[in-house]
Amino acid sequence: MSGGVLILRLAQIIARLGLAMTGAVGATFVAALLMRVELPWFGTVEFTVLLIVLGMIGAYLGIDIPRWPLLQAGPAHRSPVIGLASATGTFLAAGAGLLALYAFVLDETSDPAGNLLFGATWMLGVCMQIGAGLAGRRRIAQAKDSG
Repeated sequence: MSGGVLILRLAQIIARLGLAMTGAVGATFVAALLMRVELPWFGTVEFTVLLIVLGMIGAYLGIDIPRWPLLQAGPAHRSPVIGLASATGTFLAAGAGLLALYAFVLDETSDPAGNLLFGATWMLGVCMQIGAGLAGRRRIAQAKDSG
C-alpha cells in the first residue's frame, strides 16, 4: 500500500469512528429519555449500553456506505433503495436523538407514550441504518467476488 492510500484509509477509519461516536451520543440521550418511562429494564446500565452500541453500529455502518472504486460506473455501485434506507434511517435516528436531547436538557415533561415513541423512532432509524449498511457491503462483496 502506498503512503497516500494508507493515509486515506486512516482518514476513513477516523471519520467512521467519529460517526460512531455521534451515534453513541444520540443513543445516550434516547436512553436517558426512556429512563423516564420507569419500566424496570429501561433504567438498567445494560439497556443503556445496548442502545449506545446499537447507535454506534448504526452510524458506523449506515451513514458511510463504502463504494468499491472499480464499481463506480457499474450498477452494483449503489442501489437507490439502499441509499434511501440509509438516509431515512439517519434522519429518523438523528431526529429522535435531537428531540430526546431537547426534552432531556430543557427538562420537558412528556408522557411515557411520547418517550416510547421517541425510542421506537430512534430504533427504527438505527435498524434501517444497519440494514442499509450491511446490504451495501454485501452487494459490493458479491460484485467483487463475481468480477
